[in-house]
Amino acid sequence: MNTYTEDIETLTKSSHDIKKCEKCNFTCYAILFQRNFKNWTSGNDDIDKFIQDTQLSSHDNVKKVLEWIPYDRFHNIEYIAKYEFGEVYRANWIDGNIFYWDNENQNWKRKDHNMFVNLKNLNTPNNIVLELTNKINIEYKIHGITQNPKTKNYMIVLDNICDKCNHICYAIHFQQNFKTWTSGNYNIDKLIQNSQLSGHTYYSVKYALEWIPYNRFYDIKYIAKDESYRANWIDGNISYWNDENQNWKRENYNMFVILKSLDTPKHIINEIENEA
Repeated sequence: MNTYTEDIETLTKSSHDIKKCEKCNFTCYAILFQRNFKNWTSGNDDIDKFIQDTQLSSHDNVKKVLEWIPYDRFHNIEYIAKYEFGEVYRANWIDGNIFYWDNENQNWKRKDHNMFVNLKNLNTPNNIVLELTNKINIEYKIHGITQNPKTKNYMIVLDNICDKCNHICYAIHFQQNFKTWTSGNYNIDKLIQNSQLSGHTYYSVKYALEWIPYNRFYDIKYIAKDESYRANWIDGNISYWNDENQNWKRENYNMFVILKSLDTPKHIINEIENEA
């Protein structure tokens, strides 16, 4: 028995309802999922069976597990577009991914709370399992299945992937951060966001603009009559996305920069574009 399975066995030993997996010979992840089968249903026997089969195959790895996710666990649901395979929506998933079993709280530990996901309609109710199987084989990462209570449409829940790149590129990482900042000016926000949505690759990220809070500068000194100032920028440039820390890696900390006033508030976007 390897260290990982030993850890899982240790995590589940204290449970009062001990049931061992025939394959693992201890209470593995598959058994923990199985105990919860009676607490949820999609309302469709075929979908329930499809989800349960992925969970019963988990044993010591939850990466390929699907969940039944109630629709009220999503917020900020926004229509994106209609494709030949159906309508697509973007939303925040409150709970985020299952990560591991927390024995102390007797529940699943999750990560990436309020993560961005895409919701795609399933279009073949008479053969929904075949459609699910096909999508599992071609989509990037599917987290589970939900149902819109108003339309009654079943929807797959998957990573918010870029339509151009077909994976989670730099533009998507920028987009996932849109809700955490604002300049207070809609047009400026849109200009910055558009530059970030064009930054799909490592090489293009250097052209992306940022909204930088004023308190990220220090030693601000007036240097010219055209309202220019010199300052140190604490954070420095974005360099690349760090998957391990789930954040941007930066370089040139405390770099010198020039702050230049914008003089035409009614035409501020034109002025910014001219300066750029």
